[in-house]
Amino acid sequence: MTNPTAPWLQTLIDSLSSPQTSPLGDPLPRFPDEQMQRNTTGLSSEAALNQAYAFYENVQDALGKAGKPLTPDSSVLDFGFGWGRISRVFMKDVRLANIHGIDVDPDFVSLTQSLFDSTQFIACPAFPPTDFAADTFDLVYSYSVFSHLSEKACQAWMSEFHRILKPGGLVAFTTRHETFFDFCEWAKSQPPENSSYIHALGNLFPDLDAARAAYKRGEIVHASSSGVGGGGPRDSSFYGETWIPEHYARNSFGAGFEFVAGYFDGAKYDQACFVLRKA
Repeated sequence: MTNPTAPWLQTLIDSLSSPQTSPLGDPLPRFPDEQMQRNTTGLSSEAALNQAYAFYENVQDALGKAGKPLTPDSSVLDFGFGWGRISRVFMKDVRLANIHGIDVDPDFVSLTQSLFDSTQFIACPAFPPTDFAADTFDLVYSYSVFSHLSEKACQAWMSEFHRILKPGGLVAFTTRHETFFDFCEWAKSQPPENSSYIHALGNLFPDLDAARAAYKRGEIVHASSSGVGGGGPRDSSFYGETWIPEHYARNSFGAGFEFVAGYFDGAKYDQACFVLRKA
């Protein structure tokens, strides 16, 4: 498990109850209420921060492997920032002035701008392009977004990230791990009155074994329904549940990306993480 006494993680945890400052002198952002945290991440407070920190550690490891460590002047982009859970962790290394975010949900934009006192968290369409210039960012990170996007949306956004990343820049993203098929199998046995989302997961695939087989062949697997669509701007035409196998991450986002690293430790967070570098 992530060590809860790691100094930066402890500072983040302390910021739940008292004002704290990043190592670079930026005030740490405030938090939304715990119900909002649970609705968006399934966790809240210290547990939500532990999970975010574990993802951050994986990204830092990949940055080291790529020889591209972050500096205070690095420019980073949080794709699908929600309430800024992940971006606050990267404030250890990057000045707040250099942290940007895009999200399809305008409610998250107003919330996160308020929490961070920053106007650099902005709305984006469901599909690119963005207004960012080419070769803008050193790093794009995206937690639990590519675990929901259709293949068409995944491909479109990776193409856009290639455009807006600097040469040698990295993109880090998470997706459903193979073990989430097991969760869908379990969900089949759950009564609908317990949870509409769990019930929808149990009925997501007419043939779950076929979906598993496609994943094992290295194919992206995506399925959606009204029960697993995110609602509002996250409609089921492009948003559902998505599994990206490592073979696909290595080979199917074009010759413009090189595979740097892959991670999965279900004790830390329940998604697979892949990091690619712009060639």
